[in-house]
Amino acid sequence: MSKKWKANYFDGRTPTHRKVNVSNDRQGVRIEFEDGSTRFWRKADFRLQQDRSQGPIRLEYGEFPPEILEVADPEFQNNFGKQFPDRNRFFSPALALLAVLIIPALIYWGIPSASGLFARFVPVSIEKQLGQYVINELFPNRVICETDAGREALEKLVARLAPPDSDYEFQLEIIDSDWVNAIAFPGGKILIFRGLLEKSRSADAVAGVLAHEMQHVFQRHGTENLLNQVALSGLFKLLTVEANAIAETLFAGVRTLSLLKYTRELETEADALALQLLFEAKVDPVEMLSMFAVLQKHAPSLPESFSTHPEMSSRLETLETLLEQNPEFVSEPVLSEKSWESLQNICQS
Repeated sequence: MSKKWKANYFDGRTPTHRKVNVSNDRQGVRIEFEDGSTRFWRKADFRLQQDRSQGPIRLEYGEFPPEILEVADPEFQNNFGKQFPDRNRFFSPALALLAVLIIPALIYWGIPSASGLFARFVPVSIEKQLGQYVINELFPNRVICETDAGREALEKLVARLAPPDSDYEFQLEIIDSDWVNAIAFPGGKILIFRGLLEKSRSADAVAGVLAHEMQHVFQRHGTENLLNQVALSGLFKLLTVEANAIAETLFAGVRTLSLLKYTRELETEADALALQLLFEAKVDPVEMLSMFAVLQKHAPSLPESFSTHPEMSSRLETLETLLEQNPEFVSEPVLSEKSWESLQNICQS
């Protein structure tokens, strides 16, 4: 006769539990209720979600919200492991150690690499939807500056920089904010903040920042980051169904480390490719460096190892080295003085 253990049974529909007796064999787990009725969970149909180190053993059956069995007796765990050796893998210290070694490596290297590959296959139409969704989430109450002359100047900037065979139709918004920044989103939408226009000394300086943001779009960096986040979130949920505070902190830290390195690489790539774009459009790249110096002045002061973007002085040094390789370059003004004035004052209508 099989040994029976006392357990708590939750039906998944009501918050209260019922006292039951539980027994198990190699076919599954049998539940006996106080009224004499029984239930049998086949081996293939239930899940072990919690082992004894976390509290009572917890078995789940069915889709959300599942039926739940909680057994506090540690002897049940030993018997359970003998009856279901394949399920006992969850209790293996060796596998736990292996997971600690492999999972961070997967998060740090594997997922970013896969995200970069899959991002290339996302249709531009889907990227546009993703980008607009993110913009609406981050800046739902943004105030967009608009004048006819300012819009015309923006379109001239884009036409000067964007290759004629581009798959992207860039849409720029000037946001009425003193934030000195510009942000590109998947699909070709770019937000430029009033503060950046006010701190720029020329239209060519703005063109340098715009070229950088356009390269984020061309290289699908935003889409890659979104796919990366989705994959990391899904993996975390898969691995930590009942995540306690320690596990949650651990995986959050690993994810942050992966995104720090990942973002530095993308920013550095966008810098170098933006410089090429400026050369091709005959826009003065020195002005891009001047704008980066302005961004450095207004950026938060954080050590590079803790920053989500490369430290500006490092980026300036890299760009200066690249500029030295083209000493004979001749540029042409990207906008007339009148057009630049219209753009810089677009929020003063």
